This record gives sequence, structure tokens and C-alpha cells, in this order.
Amino acid sequence: MSLRLVVVFILAYIMTVCDLYGDDSQHDFRLSLIAGSIASVDELKERWFFCEKCLNDFQCKFDYVEQCKSVTIPERNNALSVAVTHANTKAVYFLVNQAKTDVNGITGRYHETPLMIAAYYGTKKHQEIASFLISRGANVNAIDLTKMTILQTAIWKNNMDFVKMLLENGADPSLTYNGKKEGAACMTAIRRKRFEFISIIPGCCSLVKDNSELIPNNVYVCQ
Repeated sequence: MSLRLVVVFILAYIMTVCDLYGDDSQHDFRLSLIAGSIASVDELKERWFFCEKCLNDFQCKFDYVEQCKSVTIPERNNALSVAVTHANTKAVYFLVNQAKTDVNGITGRYHETPLMIAAYYGTKKHQEIASFLISRGANVNAIDLTKMTILQTAIWKNNMDFVKMLLENGADPSLTYNGKKEGAACMTAIRRKRFEFISIIPGCCSLVKDNSELIPNNVYVCQ
């Protein structure tokens, strides 16, 4: 083989590898930076699939392998939290179904799960995301660092439909950070003046009837 052909072959090989993996300046391996943008879902997928391919290809640069291992994979939980916060349903579905992100992963200063974040915002999109997360094994009775359950968070944020959905999916109204206490969620509703929740929280009407001093006399909440 002539020297010219050898050079051509080497150059072609280098160009192929560059096409596959680009140069270092063109890759940002963090998923959380784009997980909140609906317009960036395709880019989110590209970053993930790039790392999947890189980690299974001996030709992939060492720096890329290390970044995929130390940044992209561990950062999935943060990316899911961002996607839930912004109600980016497509990103949520991809991160859970394809990237196998832990639906009970804890992130943030308050040690929140994705379902806790959804309960905080409580919009229809967040409820859709919550239903999906629950179908994938999300714990409806998780408790954050502020010692609030997901149900209590939804009551606090006045998210009626979300509260109903949580109760239908097994949220425990007696759960507290230090065990079970009868009327826990009910008392949260009363303290937060969310009296309209009393009739839908199991056992709350009975508690109010037996302790009429808990709510103002002019508030009629139970049949």
C-alpha cells in the first residue's frame, strides 16, 4: 500500500470518529440545562443517546467516557426534577422510560422527589405527569426535608384535583414525618384554612363534628 493511500485512510478514519463524537467544545453532557425546555427535547435525547453509544464504543474519547459516567448518568435525577418543574411531559417520559431515571430520586435543598414537585405546582400538566410517575412506581407517601408529605403539600398549595388523585392512588391521610397520626392531613387543611378539602379527606368530617371548635361557626363543610 502506498504512503498516499495510508495517509488517506488515516484521515478518513479520523474524520469518521470526529463525525461520531465531535470535538470537546461542541458537547455539554449535562441534561438538566435543557430538560425544562420543550423545544430542547430532541437535544436532550441526542445527549443521552450520544453517551449510550459512547459508553459502548472503544473508539470514544476517554474524556467523553468519563463525562458520560460522572455527569450525564448521575445527573438524570436533576434533569427529571427540572422537567417536572417545567411540566415538560415529553422530557419526563423520555427520562423515565428511556434513560431509566429513578422516579423516587431525591434532589434539591428540601430532598424532594419528582412527585413532590408535581404536587407543589399542581397544574393539569403536573397532574398528568404525577399519574405517569405513580404508574412507574413513584411513592405517594414520601416525605421531604420540611417534614411534609406529598398529600400535605398538595393541600397547602390548594391543589384540589391533585389531592383527590393522590387519595385515589393510596396517599395516607394519617401519615406524618414521625409515624401515623389520626387526622394529620385534616389538620393541615384546617391550619391552612383549606376548609373545602375537609369533605374529601377520609375521616376529616368526623373529626370536625367531634371537635367543632376547629373551624369557624359559619363554615359548613360536611353534609
